[in-house]
Amino acid sequence: METKELLSSAGETIEYAKIYVEQQVDYFQLEASKRLARTTSNLVTLAIISFLGFMVVLFLSIAIAFLIGQYWGSYGLAFLLLTGIYALAAVLIYLFKRQIVTNPLTEMIIKNMLD
Repeated sequence: METKELLSSAGETIEYAKIYVEQQVDYFQLEASKRLARTTSNLVTLAIISFLGFMVVLFLSIAIAFLIGQYWGSYGLAFLLLTGIYALAAVLIYLFKRQIVTNPLTEMIIKNMLD
């Protein structure tokens, strides 16, 4: 009789262990989905803000180029000046891309995944 009870108890323990493992898998999937959704949301927000910032800079640059062109008497030179400034900025961003872009973006993604 004692052996049957022991086997029954062991069977129940195995069933409880299976249920526990299934619940843990479900929990980790839910947690991973939540973190992925938060990270994706932050990246989409960053993309939208970046696009709007780009539009502001674009139109502001055009306005500044026309203003400088009026003072210099040559719109072509004014636009060339702004093009040179943006080319210099692009080279600097490329040279320091790890500090300016890669590290902050990586830190943001890791922070969102671990929170």
